[in-house]
Amino acid sequence: MEDSLNLVPNLNEMMEEYARLEEEVRQEPAMEEVPIETPEATTSPGQQPQTRKGKEKMVEEVEEFISNEAYSIWRRHYSNKGFVAERKFANPISPFTEMIEQSGWGTFYKHQKSGFAAIVKEFYANMVGRKDNTIYVRGVWVPYGTEAINKAFGMEGQKHGSKFKKLLKNPNKEKIARKLTDRKVKWGQGEGEQKVINRGDLTEEAKVWFYFLASVLVPTRHVCTVREQEAILLYAILKGYKLNAGAVIENSIMRYHEGNKRGLIPHPNTITVLCLKAGVKAKWDEEEEVPKTSPLTLTGVRHFQSC
Repeated sequence: MEDSLNLVPNLNEMMEEYARLEEEVRQEPAMEEVPIETPEATTSPGQQPQTRKGKEKMVEEVEEFISNEAYSIWRRHYSNKGFVAERKFANPISPFTEMIEQSGWGTFYKHQKSGFAAIVKEFYANMVGRKDNTIYVRGVWVPYGTEAINKAFGMEGQKHGSKFKKLLKNPNKEKIARKLTDRKVKWGQGEGEQKVINRGDLTEEAKVWFYFLASVLVPTRHVCTVREQEAILLYAILKGYKLNAGAVIENSIMRYHEGNKRGLIPHPNTITVLCLKAGVKAKWDEEEEVPKTSPLTLTGVRHFQSC
């Protein structure tokens, strides 16, 4: 059946491939200064992209920001902001690890190394000048769409199942709320209805999977309530619908970019992997790593479930 989950036999090979990639990047020679032509559509006439100190750079240097607008966005929204990183597993935790393997999300079993803070912030700031699912980062156009994400983590060929596609087109909020909650919660936009679902109203099973969703697939610190997109994903997971992980992650990145940007910066580890695979040169002796988050543990799952 289209919506059934298949086991992935090459989990270890995926992890080894990522380790080899990291080692290869570390051994690359330092990048020579090369002239970079900033795309005309994103740069005002007579202006040059700026550095973080606000000074103009020489033409032959690689620009960090594709336009003055991107630099301004970096200063306003990202320069002093922290991250909410994807979390790894301390040890295999049932039922998470089984679901990850069956869904073909192998690399998320132990997850990536820590991301690089500056690269991730430049990535988000330069999204204002994105073209054809690519974003300019340090002289390289980095693919960030669904296919690029899936390829980066050995998840090629992933597609949303037909049942999940139908759910996305016409989500039945009453049906979703009934599946996720112990109580009869009125969830919607009408008078007397809740616009979000409170975590305390979730069933024990739904709490466990919300913990996974907010920690690994769509990282967020906003876990007191379940918002609409999270509720739809949570419902799909509980129903066993087939999900395209790359599409879910791309949508999460775009929602943050297009939103108010008040929360912490999500997906730093995933974005760093995309940038390094595309050829972005990391300054290995200078890059500040995104602070490590505590791994997922069975104790943490039980604590989250009891709240």
